[in-house]
Amino acid sequence: MYLYGASGHARVIIDILNASGITVDGMFDDDCSINSLMSIPVKHEWNGESPIVVSIGNNVTRKQITEKLNCEFGTVVHPSSIVSPNATIGEGSVVMQGAIVQSGATIGRHCILNTGASIDHECTVEDFVHVSPQATLCGNVHVGEGAWIGAAAVVIPGVKIGKWAVIGAGSVVVNDIPDGVVAFGNPCRIKNFYDFEPCHYPKKIAIYGAGGLGREVAGGIQRINAAGKGNWTFVGFYDDNKQKGFNISHYGNVMGGMEELNAVAEPLAIAIAVGDPKTRKLILDRINNPNIYFPNLIAPSFKVLDSLSFKIGQGNIIQDKCSVTCDVEIGDFNVLNGSNVIGHDVKIGNFNVMMPGVHISGAVNVGECNLLGVDSVVLQKVNIGSNVTLGAGSVLMTKPKDDHTYIGVPARKFDFK
Repeated sequence: MYLYGASGHARVIIDILNASGITVDGMFDDDCSINSLMSIPVKHEWNGESPIVVSIGNNVTRKQITEKLNCEFGTVVHPSSIVSPNATIGEGSVVMQGAIVQSGATIGRHCILNTGASIDHECTVEDFVHVSPQATLCGNVHVGEGAWIGAAAVVIPGVKIGKWAVIGAGSVVVNDIPDGVVAFGNPCRIKNFYDFEPCHYPKKIAIYGAGGLGREVAGGIQRINAAGKGNWTFVGFYDDNKQKGFNISHYGNVMGGMEELNAVAEPLAIAIAVGDPKTRKLILDRINNPNIYFPNLIAPSFKVLDSLSFKIGQGNIIQDKCSVTCDVEIGDFNVLNGSNVIGHDVKIGNFNVMMPGVHISGAVNVGECNLLGVDSVVLQKVNIGSNVTLGAGSVLMTKPKDDHTYIGVPARKFDFK
């Protein structure tokens, strides 16, 4: 048996081959600085030797290499694993120590079933999937090509994991996961965030709202792709107030309104690009299509002082030159509209909109559906509830009352009379 890839993953495969009484006849790696692994010489030019196993853990890289090799591929199964005689293991795949594959399961080509992974009855695992240590796929689970199931994750019966999706370690997946997203938690939720390795599977995205903010978000998607932080395919706009087919600058056309969006039959990411907080919430409440999901769209220029203490939900739009410091938590469906600065220990709820230049000092809590105007300032330890509007250039020094507008320096409640 030959191995292509001389890394830590290859070390485990060598152990499996030794335990199975199979000789490693040679190893290959494109990195010319690696000359041996576990006393086995590593060559840097492959000349058609086979059978071969691509011993690389990264799913994308493993696929790229296998597509270059025109040869016979081997299959590696550790003697301590339990594989039903009624299961199928595809060529090039590796079943590691203690893994279990039950009756009726189908494992594709060049997959990794890592240490202690459990694949229950009638599961389908497509090509180039990695099921990490101690992960469990219950019965009738379908995992799409290139997906990565994190360590100790659990997927309940009948769930479908999309192609090239990433499921975080320890997650419990209770609903279908679309193609090409990052999802984690218990229950598992889509949490695409700027610092995950971008998925190589192209993901379709549309924008709800074909106004000025919609055009800004469309341009932001282009910049995210150009910076290597995403792989989005922008398909157009949805808007109930514009005719289907209406052209929105050079970005694309309106594909319909809410009725058409709720009829979409395949996974589609949506960014809600409407600037009014209450309207954003109403739009979300009207979307009932299970194929729709809501990624975070975060400008490459966004800066986080302490990423370990930063938390973020879904559906947020963060535009250019925004920054947060430490212990900052941002909820769902907020808009940071550019050059926003958020201090330490700040919690921001859902559906808030911050216009350009907003500054929020430390230890501030912001509730739901608030609108903070251009260049407004919230001083430290001032908490904002719900449905508050802070006027442009205003400085909020004391806690405002819900459902009111505040204007001035210092900001005072303003009555429209």
